[in-house]
Parts: sequence; C-alpha cells; structure tokens
Amino acid sequence: MSDHMFDDYLDVTHPDARVGVADRVLEPIRRVFRWTSVVLLAVMITLPVLQVVLRQFFSRPFMGAEELARFMLICVVFVTLPYVVSSGASIRMEEVLAALPERLRRVLRIAIPATGGIAFAVAATSVAIATMRNLDNATPVLNIPYWIFFASGFLGLTLAAVECALQTLKAWRHDPLYVTFAQEQPSEDVVHI
Repeated sequence: MSDHMFDDYLDVTHPDARVGVADRVLEPIRRVFRWTSVVLLAVMITLPVLQVVLRQFFSRPFMGAEELARFMLICVVFVTLPYVVSSGASIRMEEVLAALPERLRRVLRIAIPATGGIAFAVAATSVAIATMRNLDNATPVLNIPYWIFFASGFLGLTLAAVECALQTLKAWRHDPLYVTFAQEQPSEDVVHI
C-alpha cells in the first residue's frame, strides 16, 4: 500500500483521532456487525462438523443442516459487507488511481463511494420489496420465514449504503475515508520491518 493511500485510514477507537459525529454514531453499530459476523461464521463452520459427527457416530443426520448452513453463509456475506466497505477492504485498484491526474483522482474519490451508495441503496430497496412480497413464504425444510431470511441482506445493504454516503461526505471534505479498529493496527514490530 502506498504512503499516499495510507492517509485514507483513521483508527476510530484511538482517543486522539479526529473522528466525526457520524463515525462516533456508527462505531457501536459497526462493532455489533463485526461480532455478529464472527458468531455467524463460527455457527456456519460448526454446522458441517456437527452433521459429520451426527452421521458418523450416531447415524442420525441433522435434518436441514445444509439449508441452515446456506442461510448462515448468506448472513455472513451481508453482515460483513458494511465492515468491508467502511474499512476499505474491497478491491480499489489503488495503483491505477495513483497513476491518474490529481484532478481526476479528486473527482473519482467522491464519485466512487457515491455510486457505491446508490447501488447499495437500490439493492436494499429490492430486498425490501422482495421481502414484502414474500411475507407468507418460508424455506422448505426448516420453515425459516423469508423476512428473517432476507433481513441480513436488507440490513447489510442498508448499512453499506450509509457507509458509502459517509465516505462520499468524507471525500468531499478531504477527510480519511476508511476506518479501522485498534485491534487491526499492526504491532510496532511489524511497522518497523
């Protein structure tokens, strides 16, 4: 990562950081989404293990384990999406951006999160419409209501749209775009390598 791009990161948990009101409001929500994604990932990994143990040692399969694992996978993807957006962990092609003229980079620094926010908002609206049309439906084996099934998609896409809108505002104000947490900072040994 180039030194120029490292200026786009801000540790929102650092006491001396110049953190905006929106980042302070979103920080507890981001923390909940992070921990929820860890729990969902653990459940998703545990389900196939449980299925193997039940089949191998008890000759009793867990009916619906595959459906539940798919549901957990969908939840993990959508619950982690806002975290990926806010931390800048998506593919950004920084080398290509660094090669562009400064004026174009400034325009793209605003345009990229703005278009991302619009796309996520449209996707969240689509999920909401699909949910409203399928309120009476449920998954075939476990009978999980579709509104629960789609909830992670709606929440994840909505928060991703909010994160993109916040990044657009930050880009306009020339503030660092992406946030990190204290646990993500490299140790002193790594920094000096």
